[in-house]
Amino acid sequence: MKFSDLTAEISNVQELVKAGQADTYVFMTNMSVDAPVAAAMRTKLRELGVRKPHILGRQYIVRAIRSSARLRALVPQVYGLGDLTSIMDERLSTQSRALLDSWIPKLRTYVPTQAHRDAVNAISEHGVVLLLGNPSSGKSAIGAIVSTIASEKPDNTVLALTSPRDFEAGWNPNDPGRFFWIDDAFGSNVLRDDYVQDWASAFSKLRAAIKHGNRFLLTSRKHIYEAARRRLGQRNLAQFADRSAVVDVGELTFEEKAQILYNHINFGEQSQSWRSSVKSHLAAVAAVDDFLPGIAERLGDPNFTKGLAPRESSLVRFMEEPTEHLIDTVNALDEPLQAALYLVYVHQAGFDPNDHDAGAAQAVAELTGFSLPKIQECFVELKGSFLKLAGSKWTFAHPTISDALTEILRQKPHMMAALIRGAPIDTILGSFSCEGAPLIRDALTIPATLDDALVVRLSRTPDETHRNWMLFHFLAYRANDAVFTKLMQRFPDLLQRYCWQTDPLANDPRFHFYARAHQFGLLPGDLRQKAANNLESAALTDFDVSFFADEVMLTLIPPFRLVGLGLALRTIVLPALEEKIDEISADADLDEEPDSHFKKLLGTLDCVEEMGVDMDDDAGSFIVDARDQVKRAIDALEERKRERDEEVEDDTDWTHIVTQKKEEPSSTEHAATKRSVFDDVDK
Repeated sequence: MKFSDLTAEISNVQELVKAGQADTYVFMTNMSVDAPVAAAMRTKLRELGVRKPHILGRQYIVRAIRSSARLRALVPQVYGLGDLTSIMDERLSTQSRALLDSWIPKLRTYVPTQAHRDAVNAISEHGVVLLLGNPSSGKSAIGAIVSTIASEKPDNTVLALTSPRDFEAGWNPNDPGRFFWIDDAFGSNVLRDDYVQDWASAFSKLRAAIKHGNRFLLTSRKHIYEAARRRLGQRNLAQFADRSAVVDVGELTFEEKAQILYNHINFGEQSQSWRSSVKSHLAAVAAVDDFLPGIAERLGDPNFTKGLAPRESSLVRFMEEPTEHLIDTVNALDEPLQAALYLVYVHQAGFDPNDHDAGAAQAVAELTGFSLPKIQECFVELKGSFLKLAGSKWTFAHPTISDALTEILRQKPHMMAALIRGAPIDTILGSFSCEGAPLIRDALTIPATLDDALVVRLSRTPDETHRNWMLFHFLAYRANDAVFTKLMQRFPDLLQRYCWQTDPLANDPRFHFYARAHQFGLLPGDLRQKAANNLESAALTDFDVSFFADEVMLTLIPPFRLVGLGLALRTIVLPALEEKIDEISADADLDEEPDSHFKKLLGTLDCVEEMGVDMDDDAGSFIVDARDQVKRAIDALEERKRERDEEVEDDTDWTHIVTQKKEEPSSTEHAATKRSVFDDVDK
């Protein structure tokens, strides 16, 4: 800063002094100001009539940013103004570098929306938030920014996880300052049923972790969470079930959409001439009802707009139909680049050059005609647009790229055949489904012409507990009748495999698998008897009668035994309810919601009433008394829970992540503002 830079302000200062409005005058700049220059400027301002002049340069701004966590929370873009290591200490820099490095460059385009503010307020109030939105709606961006803010305090540790099992492994009860960010918590492109089951058991630990001062941010696509919510049922987290900690990130005002679009175009890589050619059409793009921040980001990247005409109709279509344009963009890439995307696609968890599925990599190499080293050379070229490097793994820059590849592969049966032979079995079991099976959104459908190849591939599934669970789930829900019967007839030993049992049994894929095999007459008698024993035990011992609503699963129990089960519920279970309720109360986990401990028992009572099994006066009395006792037990547990919570206070300080609601401009201010936010987008 030079003394002469003040010259342009002198006339303004003189007018303000004359009007009596410059008793104090602040001259602020992002340039460095030497002390002698600042002193000369203050002297000049006093000569002009200013009583209290202040010259604030770059040093002051940096100092203010460093000293105010609240400022950084309100305006996350300021993280990008300097070296991240000057804000975060070395310990946190080491722990969070992989997470934050890819996001820091994007901070200047980030717009703190109402969803951002709702998210951090939910975390403050509940200790957890679930961000829901369609692909490219900005869920991950909010997660990354809030995680960045959370990582500032030296006592806090940010962990970016990919699954509920990662949380269970990463939660340390003795570390109260952990912030868990779980992106795509229930599956990235399709619902992961194994994740649903894992969350059902992990939610109790999550509640305990919150009590110990930990915080959680989960994200999910809307349709994936809705499917997960139905499967979770009463096992869902209370704050998610009542939506008190659920934020829809897709609800944006026009002003928010316009600012997001402006930032991505203005700070993107597009040429000035391109920005000038589209400037007059950007307001129409921002006005699209289903505007997506992730697609706005692509508009600022010439890699995604090479074939896009700078016309309003084309730009609006780009926003309204992003998958179609992305498919065209991928198809227009050079073949080696497409091969690199296929290589990442078949490794759904990410491609690690030093630790990958050799068979899958070889299949892609043979399919595309390029050597593996040649394909891997393309990763760098795709970095930042289509791919990102997360630790040692190459993953898609955004899950929608995987969606586009799924659509491309639907149209290429020869590639499907190669993928069935070479893709990792986890990819097939978790992301594919058979033609003729119930449609699963965003899953890759295997054409019926490849049924035989799929049967062979499924038969080679490793006999491991987790993969057996995935295999049973695939055969129960995603395999068509032809694949199911061929596989069972040719490889009946698959029926003897073991996997963990899912609670409740109505959600257990192994029993659905058995029931389907029984329908086709392919279930051995000893396995049917064993399944019937398990179902009866679940009802009489664990009060799990969830399977009564599934007629197909009920066929696993022979008719006479089914009648006997109904009678046993009346003659054995009902008289023992008082003792059982006391037992449940004594063993209750206070980190759980009090009423959750009795949901199975109450469900059993409802089931007995609906069946009308020998409902004499005594049975009716048992049920009424049991419900009254449960109500009293819940009240007692709530009191115990309150007392426990008062004793164990969470004194972990998370106030630095809480933002304040941005004040909306008044209607008169709107009316007075004629200038479009896009006016200088091409400057």
